[in-house]
Amino acid sequence: MKHRIYLLAFISAYALSFQVIAQEFKPYPRADITVAQWLTYFNEVREKHGTTVQDLDDEKLLVYTDKTTTTIYGFTKPGHPAHPAWITRKPEQRGDSLFIGQIGYFAGSEPPFAKLFRDYLALNERLTEDIKLRSQQVEKK
Repeated sequence: MKHRIYLLAFISAYALSFQVIAQEFKPYPRADITVAQWLTYFNEVREKHGTTVQDLDDEKLLVYTDKTTTTIYGFTKPGHPAHPAWITRKPEQRGDSLFIGQIGYFAGSEPPFAKLFRDYLALNERLTEDIKLRSQQVEKK
């Protein structure tokens, strides 16, 4: 009985550690957030995935990747019209198809954020079409 209690405690602690470590895909219920919320999430992502950062200075974006889940976080930098904002993209295999889930948040002006969001949706579409074409070419060989 004593071993069972230790085992349950270990399993609970182990499961809780993953909840603490995992980066939340949808941290807020609404896209319109505060600057403090933006900064909190940015700091969490930077702390967990800082070694993967890509500084796209021409686009005024910092992009981080969670290599475990292949989730991609694109944060605006000062000078970007949508700043402060971010877009999170998470590729998922659904049957034979690739789906890219996307969510975004903004603490600045909504119209530039909406454009950024649409731009990422278009990028997702091009990416999934490219992958689909490549897989069809491989099947033909």
